[in-house]
Amino acid sequence: MASNRNSTSYQEGYIERVQHAKGPDQWTYRWWETSQQDGRRIHRRKLIGTVEAYPTIGAAKRAVEGFRAEINSAATKTVRMTVGEAWGHFQANELRDPDVDRSHTTIKSYLDYFKARILPTWKVVALDDVKSVAVEKWLRSLALAPASKAKIRNHMSSLFSHCIRHEIYGKLNPIASVRQGAVRQHDPDILTLDEMRAILGNIKPAAIKMMVAVAAASALRRSEVRGLKWADLDLDKCWFNLQRGYVSQAETKMKTKASRRGMEMLPALAAALLIWRDHTPYNQDDDWVFASPFTNGNRPYWPDSALKDHIKPAAAKAGITKRVGWHTFRHSLASFLGQQGEDVKTVQELLRHATSRITQDVYLQGSTEAKRSALNRVAGILAAPSKSS
Repeated sequence: MASNRNSTSYQEGYIERVQHAKGPDQWTYRWWETSQQDGRRIHRRKLIGTVEAYPTIGAAKRAVEGFRAEINSAATKTVRMTVGEAWGHFQANELRDPDVDRSHTTIKSYLDYFKARILPTWKVVALDDVKSVAVEKWLRSLALAPASKAKIRNHMSSLFSHCIRHEIYGKLNPIASVRQGAVRQHDPDILTLDEMRAILGNIKPAAIKMMVAVAAASALRRSEVRGLKWADLDLDKCWFNLQRGYVSQAETKMKTKASRRGMEMLPALAAALLIWRDHTPYNQDDDWVFASPFTNGNRPYWPDSALKDHIKPAAAKAGITKRVGWHTFRHSLASFLGQQGEDVKTVQELLRHATSRITQDVYLQGSTEAKRSALNRVAGILAAPSKSS
């Protein structure tokens, strides 16, 4: 066995690729510790794994973060674990744990927020030095929406809960008492049926028009619209068998158990989808319903491009100045059904919310006209009293 020169310095130690005459090369992490008895420097090493398990130096580095967390937790008198090291342990042991069942979107949210927001400020701070008031003050300084700040707080709280569970951190979770609301800065805009028809009428590409029609008439999330395959649609029985979402360039699990339920399909929408299936060249059961010709049908259309290049211009052409996004159609359908007097339970099941409170608090917005009509019913309260009274 021989060590080659392919080694990389890594914080307080380094990673070394060790060649083997028999079998694949192995990654080894080497570091030094200070003896608590006499202060001597002691050389240590730990096998990370083979190059088959960790094909790149980057993969080996990520694995080392978890090792370093365990090393530090066993020697807390000499080395205090930092937020960055705890994050490495979280990635190695929990982030993609199949038992936790985190979606691709949730994992990406953790990775993005830690990289862009949390680690630049807190990476080298010891866990013991993270205080509730300091985190709260820092969150207030960020130029982000309340919902984004709340996600950051929740991600940091999950990190500390993980450390407590693995006995890396022995105190109460300091993020538990951090005050950070998630209330929207403004209510989402709601489209009327006429406005949705106008937008559809101004969209030229048939695929994009059909995607918007599905979003508007079914309240599917944009990831769910992208994730549809023809095998998921029962156009005779007017039924969606929802199996997956599609976020960025990857398939995802459905958001919640409620999201995985099948749902009814408007007969007129089923008829329109049947026409679209005859029109698209990607019409086999295993094809994406909205397969993109730019990827030879291997992936569905990119929703952000569709929004920027077709949906927003269509709204502008129709004279609509409201903020329009993919979720606008979901909000609008829920609001319309609420205005028509549909009970909350029915709307909840159509939207596949876990609880009716989400449906009531977030989606059931009454229109200005409906609110004024309701107030007009008590307009007599302002009438002058009769002389006989």
